[in-house]
Amino acid sequence: MTEKTCIVIPCFNEAERFKTHEYLSFLRQVPDIDFCFVNDGSRDNTREVLASLCKQEPERAMMVDCTDNRGKAEAVRTGFLYVLGLQRYQAVAFADADLATPLNEMRRLIAIFRKEPEAMIVIGSRIERMGITIERKLYRHFTGRIFAAVISVLFRLRAYDTQCGAKVFDAEIAGLVFDKPFLSQWLFDVEMLLRVRNLRKDYNRIIHEIPLDVWLEQGNSKIRFSHLLKMPWQLCQIYFKYKS
Repeated sequence: MTEKTCIVIPCFNEAERFKTHEYLSFLRQVPDIDFCFVNDGSRDNTREVLASLCKQEPERAMMVDCTDNRGKAEAVRTGFLYVLGLQRYQAVAFADADLATPLNEMRRLIAIFRKEPEAMIVIGSRIERMGITIERKLYRHFTGRIFAAVISVLFRLRAYDTQCGAKVFDAEIAGLVFDKPFLSQWLFDVEMLLRVRNLRKDYNRIIHEIPLDVWLEQGNSKIRFSHLLKMPWQLCQIYFKYKS
């Protein structure tokens, strides 16, 4: 029996930049990876774009349609719970709709997940180094490093890049990690890792952080200034809820 993975793609107002052709081309070339698109209450015609794609590949692409905007964390969680409920996937992943992490990179992460017997979670990491392509605005790189340092000090997590939107989960542990809503819609990546740490003493063995070979910043970030203002308070909430 072929091991199958489903990638959850949260979508909010993605109609203008959604890369339908790339998703369809990938589906037709890669038989063991499917997609679950979550329309997070989009106000443009994202729903229609997703519905059209799913109609072309009804066995491999599915859509969860949320009538109201719930934020990225809840969109991802909704997608995971839907996919897990189907009980036909050994692993569930998530990635950003803009394909900043290209689909072939997601395929590579999934291949590593399947190959490594101890890995129950594989997370991508945007580490700039020779011979690879990481395109990211300089200020976002430095703010990311500052954020990573704060996370490391506050939570004693060794992760280099918690916020990279490319992660793969074993279905069993995903059911536990995504069981309850997250405190923050933008810092939920940190919460996920902390939930795993609370669940498993050997968390540092079962979580594998893999440097990406390609990551291309797409611009038009959904994070607004108002979200940034809330993050310190949300970090405090996360700290007191998960401190050990």
